[in-house]
Amino acid sequence: MVSLPSKKLVYLETNVRVGAPSYPCLTLATLAGHLVGKHKVRVVDLDLVVDAWTELKRQVRYFKPEVMVVSAKTPVYPIAVELITRLKEAYPKITTIIGGVHATICQKEVLAEGCFDIVVVGEADFALETILKEKNLGKFKGKIFKDKKSPIKNLNDLPLPAWGLFDLEKYKNSRLSCRKNPAGLMETSRGCAYSCNFCCKDIFGTAYRMKSVKRVVDEMEYMLECGFKEIHIADDSFTQDIDRAKKICLEIIRRGLKFPWSLINGIRVNFTDREFFRLAKKAGCWQTGFGIESGDQKVLDGVGKGIKLAQIRKAVRQAEEEGIESFGFFILGLLGETEKSMEKTIKFAKSLPLSTAKFDLCIPYPGTGYYKLLKAQGRILSWDWLEYRLHQIKKPLFKHENLDWETIGKYYKKAFRQFYLRPAYIWRRLKRDLIKGDLWYDFGYLLRSRW
Repeated sequence: MVSLPSKKLVYLETNVRVGAPSYPCLTLATLAGHLVGKHKVRVVDLDLVVDAWTELKRQVRYFKPEVMVVSAKTPVYPIAVELITRLKEAYPKITTIIGGVHATICQKEVLAEGCFDIVVVGEADFALETILKEKNLGKFKGKIFKDKKSPIKNLNDLPLPAWGLFDLEKYKNSRLSCRKNPAGLMETSRGCAYSCNFCCKDIFGTAYRMKSVKRVVDEMEYMLECGFKEIHIADDSFTQDIDRAKKICLEIIRRGLKFPWSLINGIRVNFTDREFFRLAKKAGCWQTGFGIESGDQKVLDGVGKGIKLAQIRKAVRQAEEEGIESFGFFILGLLGETEKSMEKTIKFAKSLPLSTAKFDLCIPYPGTGYYKLLKAQGRILSWDWLEYRLHQIKKPLFKHENLDWETIGKYYKKAFRQFYLRPAYIWRRLKRDLIKGDLWYDFGYLLRSRW
């Protein structure tokens, strides 16, 4: 299994490089969990090396795999094509399999590349197991494969991720997102009931499926035993069933587990309350993200976010008051956006007691409602998937109905500068750093950021 080199492409050449994430791949760890004990499995993380192709060749010569598996999101898909094309030229007998969101959405185009023997679509958890049971893999070559068990109804049926296949000590996150390294990603649920037009639901869907409270905390204990010092929840909507979320916190407390954890992927502001934040803090949660997106109510309504500005203010305030640092996610260039609405977003972000804020560009990824709209109207300007990155402001990707790409890029830079370089934030951050001992870390991040 190959984890593609995405960190440099997506983060290291942008102004958010100081917060570039460093995790072992949860997707491959979960898939491998089905296979260990039945097959010889190795995970090669090409994000940890300088020369991806040289490392891939070295691993192939040593391990001599019969099957190679990759999972690719849209921005790194071209890298998958390049590496697997070279692999097939050098080792044509290796069966190559690709899955992930891009392969699911653009399955026919991906299969037409010719370098991937099998394209797996949808949830692939049981697909690899089914494919590898077949002695004659030629039966599946040149085909698009979807397992009958997709989507999975009971997430408790999933095996524990095969974290033993990774050298965990090689993964280091910054203090902006992590208190103790190594930190590992974990999913406790799949699906989100909402349909924001900038989000793709073709893998996990809108039906909310959950692991039981016991299974979640058992898996947390397992991760700590594997060597993780911190756990980051990667769910789309951890608190959609807030009673379950509270029970998870209570079970962590009951078992006496002591470890920092974060809701790194964000939670919805309309699925929170003070009791949850209080319990989460007591259970070790130190940070939560919030999917805020915009400070303009009209824009939020237009993209189908389903939240109100008052709900945002209340949730962020309650989290901070209960001692949990808040991380705000914002998107610029959304459907219906104007210069005035982007100004509102920056002003709104500054008005919130957020510990940190992350501003992204609205990228119309294949499978999203926004992409379908733009494509139907002939407003997609680039089909270079390498450019489909949240922080890429140089090359226009689509024609916005109200804004040119240069203006969106200008407000993207302006948002970071105005949020982080204002005296009020610097003073508040300074007091926080003196308490937590992060002063020198933040000073270094300030110098290394591209303002």
